[in-house]
Amino acid sequence: MTLCTHTPSAATRGPQLVEKLVHDIDEHLEHTIDAGDRVRVMAVVRQCLTATLGRPEALVAEVEDRLTVSYLKPSEVIAQGLVDMSQATLYRAVEDARFYCVTPRGKAIGRAFPAWQFSPPVPELLAPVLRQMKDLPSSEIHAFWVTPVDAFDDLTPAELLAGKVFESRAAITAAQRNHLAGPANERQRRVIAQLAGLPSRSSDLIS
Repeated sequence: MTLCTHTPSAATRGPQLVEKLVHDIDEHLEHTIDAGDRVRVMAVVRQCLTATLGRPEALVAEVEDRLTVSYLKPSEVIAQGLVDMSQATLYRAVEDARFYCVTPRGKAIGRAFPAWQFSPPVPELLAPVLRQMKDLPSSEIHAFWVTPVDAFDDLTPAELLAGKVFESRAAITAAQRNHLAGPANERQRRVIAQLAGLPSRSSDLIS
């Protein structure tokens, strides 16, 4: 996924997000209610969105609740208390398809854990998906998780499963918010369904 090189400040993004959502909602209502009613409804919508999203602290909270794009050594996973396991047990959890790891970039051996998979509620949802990928190379497994999907409005399977976006994503559209707001079991089902296209992916996607 492409990293953002410039992220607008929370004070700037709040009003921008309000205007984007107001525009999207107004378009949806255009052929549903008459113009007069729509003006009154949109005035209330704008007031509510401004009260919630127009505050910088609301945008800061949104940014804080995101998936990290970092990788962790096995010892770091343990030290940070992300799992209640020993290192040996963590390795067995990988073998049991409860978590996954990749070979560190630039190295021929070793294990690195994409940190996003330890963010709640991911650990509770991940295993059923990983079990269906046990025979695939780790690089292809990771590529599946971090590759944007058209059916998810450019969200990655990792983001959909977690119900939150990566910290490197600059903005979230209204359509993406709808995907992320779905029930956890439904998000998991949709990610599993996306696996149907996995065998046709190129195996040389980098991790």
